[in-house]
Amino acid sequence: MVQVSKVLSWPVVALLAVTCTGTLSAQTTPGDPSFESVGDDRRAIQTLLDTYTKAVSTKDQALFETLLLNKAISFSDADSAVRRGSVDGGTHNYGAFRKGVFEGAPFRQAFKDVKILQAGPLAQVSLVFVNTDAAGSTSGWKTLQLLKVGGRWKIASEFYT
Repeated sequence: MVQVSKVLSWPVVALLAVTCTGTLSAQTTPGDPSFESVGDDRRAIQTLLDTYTKAVSTKDQALFETLLLNKAISFSDADSAVRRGSVDGGTHNYGAFRKGVFEGAPFRQAFKDVKILQAGPLAQVSLVFVNTDAAGSTSGWKTLQLLKVGGRWKIASEFYT
């Protein structure tokens, strides 16, 4: 067995130890849980997302609200949530979203780079949204927490940029 200290300098040994440790800890091992949503739940969540963009793009507020657990959920743009988050109800800004989307100028919304994680009745969705109107396109990022209630996935919270 070769002594490392005789072959490599101390800084090189430390760098190798950190590099190897980081590489090993980032890898999954057999038996690690996978939270990737698959099967019927994945399809149902994708249907929810498709319904979301359809409702927003067609200004169908009633359809959109069928997707929500209730209208009092945490639902906010990130800047407002940061400013008002310490106030009771400070992240409950669905009213502002509703007014902007369903009473504002028309636009089409699409989702891309959708990532869905799930553990039982809890799912997390992160995605990029693209809003397109006559003036062009804008995009942002959002995260949604979903709960499976009575066999149906519902939006339990949403934060977006």
